[in-house]
Amino acid sequence: MHLTQNDAMAAPTPSPITFAEHDVLRLLLDKTEQGFWFIDNDLRTTDANPAMCRMLRTTREAMLGRSIFDYVDEANAAIFREHVMLRSQGLADGYEIALLRDDGTLVDCFNNATPVFDRQGRKVGAIGLFSDISRQKRDQRELQSTTRLLAEKSRVLEQTLESLSQGVLSLDANGHVNAYNRRMLALLELPDALLAGQPPIERILQYQIEHGLLDTAASDLGRRALAGELRTPAYDPGVMGHDHYRRRARDGKVLEIDSHAASTGEVVRTYTDITDRVRAEEALIATRDEAERANLAKSQFLSRMSHELRTPLNAILGFAQLMEADAREPLGPAQRQRLADLRRGGQHLLALINEVLDLARIEAGAIQVELAPVALWPLVDECLHLVAPTADDRGIRFDVIAGAAGDSSVPHVRADARRLRQVLINLLSNAIKYNRQQGSVRLWASLSEGQWRLSVHDEGPGLDDVQRSRLFSAFERLDADRHSIEGAGIGLALSRQLAELMNGEVGVHSVPGQGSTFWVALPACDPPAEAAEPPAQMPEAARVGRARRRQVLCIEDNEVNQLVIGGMLAHRPQVDLRQSLEPVMGLEMARSLPPDLVLLDIQLPGMDGFEVL
Repeated sequence: MHLTQNDAMAAPTPSPITFAEHDVLRLLLDKTEQGFWFIDNDLRTTDANPAMCRMLRTTREAMLGRSIFDYVDEANAAIFREHVMLRSQGLADGYEIALLRDDGTLVDCFNNATPVFDRQGRKVGAIGLFSDISRQKRDQRELQSTTRLLAEKSRVLEQTLESLSQGVLSLDANGHVNAYNRRMLALLELPDALLAGQPPIERILQYQIEHGLLDTAASDLGRRALAGELRTPAYDPGVMGHDHYRRRARDGKVLEIDSHAASTGEVVRTYTDITDRVRAEEALIATRDEAERANLAKSQFLSRMSHELRTPLNAILGFAQLMEADAREPLGPAQRQRLADLRRGGQHLLALINEVLDLARIEAGAIQVELAPVALWPLVDECLHLVAPTADDRGIRFDVIAGAAGDSSVPHVRADARRLRQVLINLLSNAIKYNRQQGSVRLWASLSEGQWRLSVHDEGPGLDDVQRSRLFSAFERLDADRHSIEGAGIGLALSRQLAELMNGEVGVHSVPGQGSTFWVALPACDPPAEAAEPPAQMPEAARVGRARRRQVLCIEDNEVNQLVIGGMLAHRPQVDLRQSLEPVMGLEMARSLPPDLVLLDIQLPGMDGFEVL
């Protein structure tokens, strides 16, 4: 019969549990790594081995007489109370508990507790066999934390896969499906049941072929793959045999398929619906092709307009020149004045036509520039001479600052000389037209950041911010119409675009009431290498050849132009002129008597001038 705790307290006090008198037992308990904790019926410590003391980081003497509840917090005290009740019933059991050390830290333990009875069967206390399970508990907590983290990552990954606009399919090293998202099913039009049980990729391919989900080329390749003629699609990403390809579905949508293979054999495929992108690309290509056709048509139109506009105008100017130079029937003073007005009007109209056609050619990308070193001041001098008559009519004087044609430090720019001349003449002409009567035009050049900037300043009314913002737009004349100033508002727009073609720029600085400064800036460059000196004397063969008559052949289908050319060369008695309206006849004339010079129209009936050449 076992005694309860109350019975033990009523009976004579039993001897406390010790093991000092048992040397073998003491040796064993001193060397073991398990803690032995002896308590009496009052739950106070009667003995403890060194391992138990090490667990609690204390000494045996400090433990003797202390209650077990001194070594637990409130939560673990409840565990002690539960199992002390079992011990009072004479039952042994094992349980986990965290013991509280004197330094306030906890140690996780597993206790195999056993009640102890004397020879009379009276319960005299209990023995606790404690094992330090701190590492196991720590590993368990880390495992639980890792498990929770993996579960959370799996949940996030699943949510991420389902939220993707792309379809995703994952295959293991054997080509079996091991993961996918709903978007993949929707894009490939596959039933959910088809992917149950991790089927091989061949089963998906078979389903697509049977249900007509692939186009003809993909279906043929798929059948060959299934028949063993090609590598299995699991290892040869996509039935198209590439790791990146596009496929058009039966409903017209276009899928972009990418396969990413790992070194271990797994493959991840992504499916992206790029239908809108492909349609945009196709629309862009169509727009580009249409623009190219429009540019071609525009170029053809410009070529035709150039011919149709310049031909009669050249005839007008040509006949005017012939009339001025006609010594046999000289003109009277009044006729000469009218003819001068006619030529001036024709030259203005020709300049306007040239500007419009140049602007249109730039917009069509049909104008080319030939860049080379250009001496700036000689070109300025040439332009000043060209605009001098207009400046003289208005009493405008020129003031050129820095540099002269013979200066050894002549600035050079990299430009197309003909186009730069066109830009400078436009800036100078505007400075004259928009200047005050008896005003001045000041020119100077400055070097900055690898560019020479030529500035042209006038003493006109100046421009405000609104006017400057509109200034370089084609056909924009501001308020010039109210002042009867000639022009169509093309020159500045054309000048800016020509400068940009030469890797330069055109700009303006202006203040109302203080005039305007227009400038053109172009890349600075070194002067060209010295050219070889020309021969002092013409070669003997050339001098001999000048004595014979010259043969000129003109192939031109415009009879008016033929009359102009004939009239001009009539003043050259050493020239024999032959003319043909048709290219074939012109070729026969050239073969019968080879000419020294051919004047050849480009637009001819039946065969253009390049073919004739």
